[in-house]
Amino acid sequence: MYFKEFRLMTRQIFQKIKTREVAAASLLGALAALWEIIPGPPFDIPFPLYPRISWDLTGIPMMISLLSYGTIPGVYTSLIGCSLIFFRGNVPGGIFKLIAELATLLGFVLLKKSIVARSILAITLRVTVMTATNYFLLQLFYNMPESAVVGLLVPIALFNLIQALINIIPAYLIYLRLSKSKKIGDGATGVS
Repeated sequence: MYFKEFRLMTRQIFQKIKTREVAAASLLGALAALWEIIPGPPFDIPFPLYPRISWDLTGIPMMISLLSYGTIPGVYTSLIGCSLIFFRGNVPGGIFKLIAELATLLGFVLLKKSIVARSILAITLRVTVMTATNYFLLQLFYNMPESAVVGLLVPIALFNLIQALINIIPAYLIYLRLSKSKKIGDGATGVS
């Protein structure tokens, strides 16, 4: 019974997405995945306070997809972009990355206010969600003692704040430029 309802709901969601949006979200997801595997700056910059994590540019195509085509294509782009982390065998890293990116996107779409207000909510949600995620999953995946995890929460929160800005600011500037030149086109269902 539930499976039938789930299939119907899924079909309704994906019927609303145009072929153009799926293609654009797929290309942006491929770009995010490509940027995920290119080592070194500017694609991969270790965070000085905890070098096991690094800033990257993979969230930019995800935000462009969200801004240009809407929530579902933005999530689709994120799934594609983060999938490479899973395929390379880093399941915990993939989970952390996907949760972080989806929290940022969710925070951005919850408000229909100015770019500044939406960015503040996106950053706040990412930092909050990732602080809770890190508290529980660092202990679970890496057997870190609770005291060590608690000591990392503030530095990792700072990392997530900066990563959200890295995702949002360039994506918004690119989106503005593309929308002015009408490359994104008429009929786009973005979240602007």
